[in-house]
Amino acid sequence: MDTFQPQAVKLHYHGETFDTKQEIHEISDAWLIAADVVGMYSDDGLVFYDTDRLEKRSDGFHLYENNHPRFFMVDTSKVDADLRKIDVSELAIMSFADFVRIGFSLGEGSR
Repeated sequence: MDTFQPQAVKLHYHGETFDTKQEIHEISDAWLIAADVVGMYSDDGLVFYDTDRLEKRSDGFHLYENNHPRFFMVDTSKVDADLRKIDVSELAIMSFADFVRIGFSLGEGSR
């Protein structure tokens, strides 16, 4: 059985602004950390998307706001830490327990 290798990918966000409803197309660096999970940094923390509702193209994954993609977010303000210290590609080889331990250790500085 082959071990999954994380891959650097591009995530293309397609949506619109709240106020003017002008179309937006933003491209971000991200990691395919499992066959069905893309992870990336946002301004507020780490975000993980289920690839089920993302469109895979030769230039990366395309996220369409109106397709309501499923996601999970670790908010920087919740753990009071700099999540950019986490290497997203390393999460691919971690167990869930390891991931939870990272969350606890990041939050220790807030006590």
